Amino acid sequence: MSSSLKALLGRFQVIPSIELAAVVATDGLLIESTAEPDVDVDAICAVASNGLAMAESLGREIDKGGAIQTMLEYEDGIVVIEPISREAMLLLLANTRDDLGYVRFLVAKHREDMLDALSAI
Repeated sequence: MSSSLKALLGRFQVIPSIELAAVVATDGLLIESTAEPDVDVDAICAVASNGLAMAESLGREIDKGGAIQTMLEYEDGIVVIEPISREAMLLLLANTRDDLGYVRFLVAKHREDMLDALSAI
């Protein structure tokens, strides 16, 4: 996998609450990730692709267009899913809701770099 993509994902780990930063194919297969040791990356990526598919379907059903970002907020954390291209998405898992603003800032800041790194693979 691309060391450039891996380095970009590592930039999300400046946020202590980030447990997983991954680029995932829209079919749920892992492309690249950085994660805490106890995180089941493959299982989470597979399920997250269903979350993006659901968000896309809902957008079409309500005539709002494609998903720009899907954020799921839970009692003990957040999941952010953002399409990077037609074939891949960024997936972030954090163990607290406190860093949501900073997470979204970093996603916007590094989105184009991730797209470039992904296209180089």
